[in-house]
Order: sequence, then structure tokens, then C-alpha cells
Amino acid sequence: MTKCWPIFILTASALALQAAEPTLLVEARQARAEAIPQVAIQKLRTLLKAGELAPETSSAVTYELAGALMDAGETEEALWVTQPLSEAGEGAARLLEAAILAGAGRWSEAVPIYQKLMGEMAYAAEAQLGAAECFQALDQPAKAIEALGKFVAKQPGHAGARLRLAGLLIDEKRLPEARALWERAAASTPGETQWRKYIEGRLLLAGEQAAPALALFEELLQTPTGLSHNLLFGATLGVTEARGVLNGFEAADGVLEKYISRYPESPYLEAAFRRLDEIYAQEEHPAENELKKNAQKPPARRAALAQFYLARMYQRVEKPEKATVALETFIQMDPAHTARLLPAAYLVQADELLEKNDRPAAVRALEAAMRHAKTDDERAAIELRTALVHYRQGESLLAANSFRRAAQWSPKLRQHAIYDAALADLKLGNYERFFEDYRTLSSEFPNSPLRSVLVLEEGLTQARVGDARAGDTLELFLHHFQTHPRHNEARIALAELALQNGEHAGVARYIQAVNTSAPDAESADRTAYLAIFAADAAQPEAATKVIELAQKFLTAFPRSPYRTEVRMKLGQIYFATGDHANAETQFTLLARENPASPYSETALFLAGQAATRWIDAGAVDRALALFDEVVKRDGPLKLYARQQQAIVQGKLGKENEAVVIYDAILAAQPPADLELRAAVLSGKADNLALMGSKEAKQFEAAIVVYDSLAVLPGVTSAWRNQALYKKGRALEQLQRKPEALTTYYDVLEKTPAADSEFFWYYKAGFDAAAIFEKQENWKAAIGIYRKMAQRPGPRATEAKKLMGELRLQKFIWE
Repeated sequence: MTKCWPIFILTASALALQAAEPTLLVEARQARAEAIPQVAIQKLRTLLKAGELAPETSSAVTYELAGALMDAGETEEALWVTQPLSEAGEGAARLLEAAILAGAGRWSEAVPIYQKLMGEMAYAAEAQLGAAECFQALDQPAKAIEALGKFVAKQPGHAGARLRLAGLLIDEKRLPEARALWERAAASTPGETQWRKYIEGRLLLAGEQAAPALALFEELLQTPTGLSHNLLFGATLGVTEARGVLNGFEAADGVLEKYISRYPESPYLEAAFRRLDEIYAQEEHPAENELKKNAQKPPARRAALAQFYLARMYQRVEKPEKATVALETFIQMDPAHTARLLPAAYLVQADELLEKNDRPAAVRALEAAMRHAKTDDERAAIELRTALVHYRQGESLLAANSFRRAAQWSPKLRQHAIYDAALADLKLGNYERFFEDYRTLSSEFPNSPLRSVLVLEEGLTQARVGDARAGDTLELFLHHFQTHPRHNEARIALAELALQNGEHAGVARYIQAVNTSAPDAESADRTAYLAIFAADAAQPEAATKVIELAQKFLTAFPRSPYRTEVRMKLGQIYFATGDHANAETQFTLLARENPASPYSETALFLAGQAATRWIDAGAVDRALALFDEVVKRDGPLKLYARQQQAIVQGKLGKENEAVVIYDAILAAQPPADLELRAAVLSGKADNLALMGSKEAKQFEAAIVVYDSLAVLPGVTSAWRNQALYKKGRALEQLQRKPEALTTYYDVLEKTPAADSEFFWYYKAGFDAAAIFEKQENWKAAIGIYRKMAQRPGPRATEAKKLMGELRLQKFIWE
């Protein structure tokens, strides 16, 4: 942020008319010179009450009284005193009115008066100087330089003006010009000598010679009573900046704190608070004591400023409750001292409310800010914040409109406001309005770097939404803005598009372009990540290459946001190639490194599955523990993990434990989906059937479960046929062959001809035929073979052949 280095302020005494001087007038001037304006005010009022003063003398006394009142900080009274003369059209009175307003720090009110007086020959020079001071205080350096430059052009011998212009040029980093002006400005008065020393310090500071600069500024401050307000503040700011460079910000804040304490009526008080706030913002643990102390004692203007910046500090150090209280206190203070900062206070309040997601209240705060806004720049800033609120809420149309209003309010903010409006248009997909904003930006700001950014953002947005024009837009960006620092973003986006489209050569080309461009860490990270998935897509059988790239990535980018996805891919490759030990390792590491990742639950589940598939003494225990972790997460894979636990228990011969787990899954709420429910019923019945070899009644229990699976609403033919077939097998174990044969027959009979389920269908058919053959019931066996042969399927020919052979062997032709 620009530091408010001062230029100068006109003093009322410089405007006093030359006239005969009564004794009281002379004495009043002496009192002012001794910094006792209260005595001067009393003497001048006594003189005016006496009457019988010549018109010229009366005017001189009035001007002197206004100056004394201004010295005493009684701005409104000073303005009231000059009002009759100003309304009468006296140029000197209007000049004095502007000087009083500027002296009170009311720069924006003084500017219009100075601008009008620039057209009057007698006051043009002083008005240009006054306007330059105001523009500088309002952070409008270009206008300040223009006004002061005109003055210097007309009066090249005015050393004071040259020095003040040099100060402005230093602000704008135009050091050679500033130094030339300083060298040619020969000081002829003590005041100009002081200014020359001050500008020398500024030049040293700008030239990174903080130590000699500090010595000059401190030398000026050794006799502060002889310095004007602006030079006093300038030297104080110089000491602050020099100490900040030499000793750090913690050593610099005390200088401004002392200034604020000693000069509470300074016209630069607001600038002092503003710079102090910037310093606090760069300190790790800023102290709030000075702000709290100043907020609780007079004068009222200093108290109001301290209260506002105390709220700013609380907001910055994330103490929202204290910030809220401080802001409310500030808003309730005397409007005479808060009016200029009220818009900013409401903006801070809006920010606090947005942090609490209280959007309606934030909007009300922004509306209040707009009601109190005095300048177009303030209105523009409020519109920008309002637009950001809308944008954050996904209200892109409202945001775009607010951005455009901000562009209309402020030339200073116009470029960025148009840019933001164009971004909102992109989010809306309103390309027509986007191109209109882009053309406006290009026409009014042809050299703006934001033009190229908009083209890039257009291409990136199109890529995100799958717009077929994305590739052309990104290529256009690369072609027209060949030195842009965000080139690699476009190349990476093009590589991603090529990967999506299966253009493997294009992926390789863009990745190579990024890698040969000395990419930053983020670009290198992203391209290494893309190379892994490109290798997997281009050569799915080349698992070794993918594994190599993934391992290199994990070593090279330990803090990459893509590590989780790379570990997942690496684990999947290991799993697919049968390296279940490494697969388990990668999936487990993923879950441990990033437990909050959306991949974490899946990784734990897959780690458990991998552990069940390789020979290791502790693999089963690890698998059960991993599945238990998934269950405890209570996520979408919870019931599937329970199913895996049941499968493991079954394989361990612990059928009872498996059945208990299956029952828990079946009783779960919300219920398992149809596919899982079918698998669980099948698994439960299978374990009951295994237990039947030791206890026959368990076969009966298994048959009941198989029946429930077969009639499960919506069940697929694969599950139904499997259940019926396994039911038949259980019936065979119970020596209930007629029922078993009926069950097998139901599989053949109830499976539609167009159904694609053949595995269980043929198992049931061939097992039924085998039973009939063992019973020497040749006709029944032939009937089963015929039924299978008549339905088109992979084993229909086999069934037909067996049917024919049986007929020939047993001489059965009917």
C-alpha cells in the first residue's frame, strides 16, 4: 500500500492581507508564533468587538482569527469565521477555507475549492499547491504530480515546490527525476533547508541507505517546534520506515505510536493510524494496548480512529467476537469523527459476517456502507465487495452486474472490475457477455495483462465443462501470449484434454513442453502426475512403467496434493498384477497419510482384500483389523466390510461367527442394497450348509435361507438359480433326492429362454440328469438333456450329444 508521504499545507498566516496592524493584532500574531493560539483567539475577538476597524484591517484580523482557530483545532469555528468573506466571493477567503479543510485532514472537501481557484490568476499558484497536497493525501499521485508540475513549470525558481514535487516522484519510484529536482532546488529559507534535508533522506531511503537516512530524519525531529505539520509527519514516517528496514517492524511501530500520542490534532493523524495498521499487520504478535488506550480517551477524533483500527486488528488476528464489539462501538460514536471511516467500518463488519456465513446481515452491512459512502472510489469498493458476496453464493449474474457498477464508479478500479465481471460471465456460461467485457477491456486497457488471463480462464473454464472449443482457446492463448508466466497451466490443461480424448501423442508432447520449460513446483508436480495416468492409458499392459513413474512421483513430491490418487493407482496396479503384498502396503499408507481423504475408506477396504489374498502368518488378522476400521467409519463401505469379515471367518472354518456377521448385515438400517443383500443371504446359507456336515439340521436352516434368496423381490436370475441349485445340493445331502430333482427342474423351467444366465442353469440340469442316470431312469434323464438342448446356449450341443448317446445305448426312441 502507498505510504502517505506529505507535501505541504498552506497556513492561514501566508494568506493574511497586508494592512495596518493594531497592537492586539501584532500581539495575536506573536502568540500564534509561540504556539499559543488560544491567547491569539482571545485578543483577535476582542479587537473585532471593538469595531471601527478599516475594511482591510477587519479582513486581516478575520483571516488571522481563522488561522488561530485552525491552529487550536477548532475547524468548524474557523470555517464559520471565514464564511461571510467566502460567500462574498473573496478569493483569499475561499483559499483560506480550503486551507482550513486541508489542515483538518478533510482533503476531499478542499479539492473542489482549490480546483475552482486554479482558474483565477491571483490564486492559481497557491491553489495548485493546495490541490497537489490534497491529491497526495487522497492517494491520487498522478493528479498531485500534474498539479505540482504545472506550478513548477510556471515558477521554476520556487525551491519549495521543486522539493515537494521531488517527494512525489520518489513515491512513484521515479528516482532520477526526483534527484535532479532536489539537486537544482537551492534553499533560500530555513523552511526550504529543512525540506531539502527531508528529501535527501527520502532519496537515501529509496536507495536502500536506511542508516544515513535515519540520521537525517532524526536530526529534523530534534527541533519539532520549528517544523510544519506536514514536515513533522514526513520526518516521523521517515524514521519509522528506516527503523523498519534496519531493525524490523517491531522496532518501528513505537515511532508512530508516539506521534499519535503527542499530536492528536494533526491533519495527518488518519495517515499515521493507517500506516501503523499496516505495520501491525506485518508483526507476528502486534500489541493492542496503544489502540485500546487511545480509543478510551480524548480527543474524540483520535479515539474514533483508534477504535476503528482496533477492530481491524481484531479481525486480522482472528478474534471475531472482539472485532464485532469494536466495530459496533465505532459505529455508535459521534458521526462528526467517524463519517469518513463508516463505509470502511461497514465493509469490515460485512467481512466478519461473511466469515460467520451470515449472508443476509453481511448484505445489510454493505447497504449501510453504500448509504454512508462519500466518494466514487468508496462506492466502487463496496460494489466490488457486494459482487464477491454474490459470487461466493453462486449468484454469478448478480455478481457480474455489481462488478460492472463498480467499473462505472471508479476509473481506478475499472480495469479489475471489468475483469471480474468477465470471470462471472464465464461461470454463467454467458460467452456473448464475456466477449463484450473482453472487448471493453482490450479497448480501454490495450496493454493490460488481464486480457491474456481472461483468454486463459476462458479456455480453462471450457475444459472444466467439457466444451469442445477448449483446446482451440488454450492453443490461441499459447500462440498470442508466448511469454506469459501461466503458459504451463494451458499446456497441462491441453495434456488433460488429450488424455481424455485418448490422444496419447498429444499428452506426451504437452508434458514434454512443460518439463523443458523449467517449470515451477506446481507445474512439475501436475505433469508428473499426468504422466502416470497417461502411461496407464496408453499401455495398460505395461504395469512396470506405471509402477516406476508412480514410485518416482511419491519420492519427488512428498507434499503433493495428488499423492493420494497416485497411491491409489499404484495399489490398484499391484493388486491387478497379483502383487497383493505391495498392494496392501500402498492402500494402507494412503489411509494412514491422509485419513480424511475421500479415498481413505476405499483404500482400507482394498487393503483388507489384498491381505486376504497372500500367504502370510498375520495376513488374516490384518485383514480383519482393516475391515473393522472400515466398519467403524460408518461409511458407504461399512456393510461390504462386514461381508468381507464374514467371508474371512468362513474360510477360517468359523462358520458360526460368519453367520452372526451375515445376520448383522441383514438387520442393518438402512438396509443393504439388493445386490449385497443377495450376496449376504447366499454367504449365510453356504456357511449353514458347511455346518450341516456336522449337524444335519443346519442343512434345513440353509434351505430356508436359499428359499428366501430365490424369492427375494427384484433378485437377478443368477442369484435365484444359484440359490435353487445350492438348495438342491442340500436336499441331496439330506437324502431327499425327489425334492432335489424338483428344485433342479425348477431352475430349468423358470429360466426364460432369452436369459443370459447359464452357469447355474447347466449345473442344475447336468446334476439332475446324473441323478436320473444313477437311478437308471433313462427317459427322465433324456428329458432333462432335451430341455437343455432346446434352449440356445454354450452347452446346448453337449446336452444334445449326451441325449443322443443315451438313446442309442438304451434303445429309447419315443
